Amino acid sequence: MPNSLRIAAQVVRAGPHHEVDAEGRLRPRKGGKGAGVVYLGNVATALIHGLQEAATLTMIRPPKFDEQRWELEVKAGDLTVRIHSRPYWGFGLFTKGYLNVLEFSGSEALRDRAVFDLAAALGRPPWAFAWPAASDRILKRLGFDRSAHAKAWKDGIQRGRDGLRDDIRTMEERRETVAKRLHAWLDNVGDEPTATHRQHRLMEADEDIEQSRKALNEDHAPGVERALARAEAALIEVDPLDDAPVAGQSEGVTSVLTVEDDLDVVDLT
Repeated sequence: MPNSLRIAAQVVRAGPHHEVDAEGRLRPRKGGKGAGVVYLGNVATALIHGLQEAATLTMIRPPKFDEQRWELEVKAGDLTVRIHSRPYWGFGLFTKGYLNVLEFSGSEALRDRAVFDLAAALGRPPWAFAWPAASDRILKRLGFDRSAHAKAWKDGIQRGRDGLRDDIRTMEERRETVAKRLHAWLDNVGDEPTATHRQHRLMEADEDIEQSRKALNEDHAPGVERALARAEAALIEVDPLDDAPVAGQSEGVTSVLTVEDDLDVVDLT
C-alpha cells in the first residue's frame, strides 16, 4: 500500500490491565487475570496515548490462551494503525519475547508524526530487540533486514521532527509579518494603553516560540504544540488587522477560546 508503513517494535512491559468485553470493545480492567484479559503492553499503550484525537479501538483478533497475542486496530481521524502482538522468542514465556508489528495507514505526515510521538514516548529505540537474531524472521516478512528496519524507524522519526520544525518556522514568519504591521500601526496610534498591551503580547509570543524550540529539542511534540498555540493566541491580539477587541479593553466581552498550559493525560494502565 503506497500510504502505509509496516515496522516492528520491541515490547518491554505488559500486564493484565485491559480486557475485551462481550461487544468486543477494549477497556481498562480492574481485577486480575480472567476471561477476556489482554496484555496490551507498553508499545500499544504509548501509541494510544500519543494520538491527539479520540481514538477508536477495535480488537480485530482477541487473545485466546496467550493473552499477549492479539491484533488491534486504532483509528484517529485519517490515521489507522493496526497492531499485531506476537511472540518472536522463547515461545512467549517472557514479555521481552514479544514484539508488535505496526502498520500505519494514512498520509505520510500523519504516519511520521505518529512514529515520532511513539518513539519519544517509549524513551528507547523501538527497533532494538532483546534478541536481535530471533527478530530476523519477522523483519524479513516486512521486507527488512535489521539495518534497513532501524533506518525506516529513524527516517520516520526525523521526518516527524522536521514537520514540527516547519510548524515553528511558519509561526516565526507569522510573527515577523505581524511585528511589521504593529510597528507601522504604532507610528500612527495615540492609544498608549493598547499600544503597550500589544507590545507586551508580542514579547510573550516571542517567549512562547522560544519555548516551542526547547520542546522540540527534547522531542516533546505536545509541548511544541501548546507553545505554538499560545504564540498564535498572542499574535491575534497583537495584529492590527485583527479587529477583535484587545483583551481587557472591552467590557462585557468574554473570549470563547482559551489556551491551556497543560492537558490531562488519560492513563490506560
